[in-house]
Amino acid sequence: MHRRVVAAALAVMGLGAAGASVASAAPVALGGAPMNVYVGELGQLQAFRAGVPDGIYYAPTNTTGDAGFFLAVRDGTPTVYGFDGNAGPHGTTDYTLGSQGAVTGSGTAGDPLKQVTVYRTAASNGLEVTQTTSYVNGSQFFTITWVVRNTGAAAAHFKALAAADFFFDGSDRGTGIYTQGPPQFIGGTNADTGNSGGFAEVPGTTAWSRYQALAFGSADNEVWGKINNAAAADAPTFDDSVVGEQVDNAGGVEWDQYVTGGSPRSLAAGASASFSLVARSAVPSALQLNPPNAGSPKGVPINFTVGAFDTNGTPYAGKTIRYAITGANATPTTLTATVGPDGNAVITDPGTNAGPDTVVAFLDFNNNGTREAAEPQASALATFVDNVPPSCKVKVSGDRPGGSGGAGKPLIITVNCNEPSTVTVQTTLTPRAGAHARAATVDKKKKAKKKKVTIKLKSATVTVLPGQKVPVALKLSSAVRKKYAGKTLTATITVTARDASGNVKKTKATRTVKLAKLKKSKAHKHRK
Repeated sequence: MHRRVVAAALAVMGLGAAGASVASAAPVALGGAPMNVYVGELGQLQAFRAGVPDGIYYAPTNTTGDAGFFLAVRDGTPTVYGFDGNAGPHGTTDYTLGSQGAVTGSGTAGDPLKQVTVYRTAASNGLEVTQTTSYVNGSQFFTITWVVRNTGAAAAHFKALAAADFFFDGSDRGTGIYTQGPPQFIGGTNADTGNSGGFAEVPGTTAWSRYQALAFGSADNEVWGKINNAAAADAPTFDDSVVGEQVDNAGGVEWDQYVTGGSPRSLAAGASASFSLVARSAVPSALQLNPPNAGSPKGVPINFTVGAFDTNGTPYAGKTIRYAITGANATPTTLTATVGPDGNAVITDPGTNAGPDTVVAFLDFNNNGTREAAEPQASALATFVDNVPPSCKVKVSGDRPGGSGGAGKPLIITVNCNEPSTVTVQTTLTPRAGAHARAATVDKKKKAKKKKVTIKLKSATVTVLPGQKVPVALKLSSAVRKKYAGKTLTATITVTARDASGNVKKTKATRTVKLAKLKKSKAHKHRK
């Protein structure tokens, strides 16, 4: 049978893990909302969020949780004082019960709900702990202060520790979390839902000496094993490490100011020392994408900042953001980004194509590539505007518009554009003056008045894809062929390219061409 099951069964029968009779009063409920905090007679802690059947510490259905305060006393026979839990710790020496007061306060920030519990390492001449637990309605955390008073005649040497066996969102498995702050935070998170909790330092109070996020258990490298062995040496119990893989998660902090090597090294007779922390319970906040709506020219990427935090503002550092783009720049697969220490990740829409996009991102807690219902998701809009006209190259070859004739080659216009475009080719022909024109005998004024003849050919429209060379052949009417047969003309070719966004670019080219001479019919030859 699993050791947790054994411990729970013994608790139901009214026995401790060692089989001793247990006669304890019911924990005191602070009665807040949305979190109801319970305090046991030896300072054990538990809390339930509104609408959630399980508590945030093991055992989840028990109002007495496996979380609380421990004193590792180094004087005389080294002893760890605490309580016997549901699944641990087992092996510490129970505190001696002092008293449990009623709940006071209205639950406002100025008048929080408060409960005071007093317990001791010995009935007299020991260390007396006054634990004050306070809660402000509307919060996802509560604050605990332990004042340790030396009631003995000699200086006391001890380590103070707080530890808990976490249970979040229906599971006691998760990974460790640590943020440097300030304030420092150590705890764990449910790998599937992101619901988390742990301990945060209280600014302005005695600083932590060590912290650790680690696995539940009584082995030397597990939380209750470390608590059980805490009085064996002055050296720190916890080692400032954070478990990265999924385990049955737990966590703890310690204060080593009152052991040899600490400062002030001992607690004088009659003196007091205060230790505080905030016990947090949090759920993921809504994912934030900024800006929620952005625009940019085509080809200029838009960066979105994704904010991933829990309801206490703790960043989900190291977690994976997965996102996809639908629209003009649709992605065939999801893309990824990693949440930084500040709780932010940057995702990018490249904007290669013009048009609207929707960017959808979610926080993949369990990193399985698929969004679960509990994993927060958000979206943003991106619009890319194409205001750059297409760039087209025009090449003109040959010198015989409308077909070959004589020694020349057919006139072909080839168009090559850098993006999909609808291309219209408009060509005009202008006759050139003959070598024997009567320029010398014609009055200059009459010549100036003479209209320039322009022959407008029928336009041709084609679709051009990027990198594709499209030839366009010119067509001449029979009237033009006859009238200007054998004549030399100037061809002016105007290529108008229009892309999908309506941007227009015109390109012109000119070329000297010569119309083919008309072939004489057989009847004409026969008459001659």
